[in-house]
Parts: sequence; structure tokens; C-alpha cells
Amino acid sequence: MNRYCTAVLALFLTAGLVLPGSALADDPEPADDSTNATSLVANAWESDNTTAAPQQDEPTLDVSFNGSLRFNALFRSYGAGQNGNFEDQADNVLGNGGFTFDTFRIGASGSYGSLIFDAEWAFYPESFGGNYIHHGWVGYEFSDARQIQVGVSQVPFGIQPYASSSWFFNNTYYVGLEDDYEAGIKAMYQANGWDIQGAYYMNSEQVDFFGASNAGRYSYDVVPSTSAGYIDTRGVTEQHQFNAKVAYSFDHGGLGFTKVGVSGQRGQLLNQGTGETDWHAAYAAHLQGRYGGFEAKLEFAQQELNPPSVTDDRFVVMGAYGSPNRVASEHNVYSSSLAYHIPVNAGPISEIKPYYDFSQVTKDVDAWNDNVNHDIGFLTSAGPLFVYTDLIISKGHPFNQPFDGTFSGVMAEQNDNEWRTAFNVNIGIYF
Repeated sequence: MNRYCTAVLALFLTAGLVLPGSALADDPEPADDSTNATSLVANAWESDNTTAAPQQDEPTLDVSFNGSLRFNALFRSYGAGQNGNFEDQADNVLGNGGFTFDTFRIGASGSYGSLIFDAEWAFYPESFGGNYIHHGWVGYEFSDARQIQVGVSQVPFGIQPYASSSWFFNNTYYVGLEDDYEAGIKAMYQANGWDIQGAYYMNSEQVDFFGASNAGRYSYDVVPSTSAGYIDTRGVTEQHQFNAKVAYSFDHGGLGFTKVGVSGQRGQLLNQGTGETDWHAAYAAHLQGRYGGFEAKLEFAQQELNPPSVTDDRFVVMGAYGSPNRVASEHNVYSSSLAYHIPVNAGPISEIKPYYDFSQVTKDVDAWNDNVNHDIGFLTSAGPLFVYTDLIISKGHPFNQPFDGTFSGVMAEQNDNEWRTAFNVNIGIYF
């Protein structure tokens, strides 16, 4: 496998050598023309028709810090029981409404000549898994159009950075196909309308090598679970994943753009107890457009996961925010998001963006119910302040489901199949 991974890395570098050279006009970072071994690689990557960057006598370290602080006002009512257990108490509190801490994130990004980096650490409530990495990578810019990132980066799959517009996200996120992050190496070419990305990820973005259960993370992955009585005990995890994404943007001048693309991924699932492996794969077709103030995102994805050495292979255990769920091993995802940007000049408010998100997950097991969500809301922008206001009506949405016996199977059998409604206001300051 090590020889295979080395060959893939060489393939990424070779692909960069043969792609045509170009530069993005809005990239401010010039290439380093100093005559050393690193610059020889960079110059080989660039073709003759790439405009030479200004020579730098000595690179300087440029660092900027960023972060966010967010709170939720969440209201939902599920008719929870009166047994006095944690699940009933939690549902009753949420049914009456609550104003709670959501997350605090701190990050830094910067460059040293053509070396670049970007990292962010997230702090959530303990019930959501505590604190963990959101992303963190170091990279190299061979030109304005080409770079490599090594570390925990966003997986090149589907519409990026998000296939949805709402705070709740579409169901693509809860099956690991939206805003996903893994640990490995990614190569990117973005110029002349093209967005071409390839990646190899050794494993998911875990921060603990030896944790028995590791669902404390930002994005959803197949995770080992040892919580007997809550969810089936199994030690299956992800490894050796390959991703490819190709998209092209059609420029409509002052009207906007249309970006169409396809994505694919394939990797291994490892049973930590037996050492056996099997494969998982996903494919997607996607379209993203901006036409004046109107914005549209459409995506269709298929995913198949084959957990090795398990009694019931109809599901895998996926987890994030400290909570594992069963997810159907074979499913289709339909995702859409429509939005409109309205400029506003009212005090600090500069824009209001109403949106409607829809997504549905259908499963290979006929007896299992679909996951469906409708989210109607709007985003209010006022300088560094962003406020999401969402009304979600859903069946089987992990963030709109009671903490009872149905919760662990919400993305698999989804037994109760009840429509539920929640209202949430997320208030975030970004700096």
C-alpha cells in the first residue's frame, strides 16, 4: 500500500506538469523566483505562457488570525415523556426553547513565500464532543492556479464549500458527502473556468490514534463504536480514500456563472478487530449557478459502503459531534438549495439572503423510510455579524429528532417516520 500511495503522489505531480499554465487574477501571492531546488520544481510546474511573477529577495512570514463565536436560540417540541431520564429532560427543555452556546473557533492562515497554511480549531459543548480540529493543512503554491495541501483539508466532492445554504445543512452532510474533512494530501488546479482536484486521504480527521470510540469530530465519517446498548458494537473505520473532482464554470458576464461538475471517491473500510477490509465509494453530479441575485445549487449523489466482518451489513456507523448514528450502507441523496441575495442599506445590515433547502435520502432497503427535510430561512449579514434564521420541517433529520430509541437509527431504518418542526436562530460574530 505504501508503494501505491507513493505512486499516487507522483501522479499528482505529473498531472500538474502537463496541465496548461494560467494564473488567477485575484490571487495576490506572487511565486518565489529564487534559484533553489524548490523554485526549480515550481518553474517546471509552470509553462512558458505563465506571466513571470516579481522576484522576491527574501520571503516574509504573513499570518492572519480569524475565528468565530456563535450562539443558538432553538425551539422544538416532540412530546417527550415524563420518565425523568436524560432523553426526556433534554427534549422537554428544547421543547420549551433554549438559548445556548454553539461554537467558538479560532484559526490562522498565512504564507511564507510560496509556502501556505490554514488551520482552525473548534470548541463545542461537551455534549457535542468537546473540542476538535476543523481543518489544518500546509501547502505549496506552484503558481496562482496550482497548489498542494497536506493535512486535514476539505474533501473535493460535490458543491463546495457547501451544497446547502441553511444552518441545519442538507442530508448530504449527514452521510459524509458535504463539507467533509479528511487527513491526507490534495492537489488543485483552478483557472480558466476549470476546477480540477485530486486527493488521497490516509484516514479521517481523527485526533486520537487509540480512542475506542471517536465520534468527536466536525464532519461525518464511518467510526468505531463500543457503546453497547446504544448502538451496535463494531470497530469499523475509514482508510486509504481517493477523491477526484472535475468542474467547469461557464461565465455569463455581468449576469453570473453556471458551474457543472462530477465527483467520485473510493476507499477502504477497516475492521479494527479482525483486520479485514472492504470498499466504499460515492459518485455525484452537481450544478451551481449565480444569476444576478439568484443562486441555485443542485446535486445528486450515490454512495455504497461495505463494512467487513459485521453481522448486519445493511448499515454502517457514522458519527460527528460526539454522537454515532446508523446510516444505510447503500443510498441515494437528492439535494437542492435556492437563494436570493438582497442588498440592504439599513444601519449595519448590508444583505438579506432568503433561501429554501430541500434534500432526500432514499435507501436500498425497501422497508427503511426516507429522510426528507425542507428548510425555509434567511441569512442576515451586518459586517462581521451573520444571523441564520431557519424553520425546518423534516422526517429523520439528526438535528431535528428526539433523543429516544429512534435517534441512533435516524439515517438507517428511520422507524417513526414522523414530520417534525424546529425553529432556530444562529447568531455568529466572525473576526
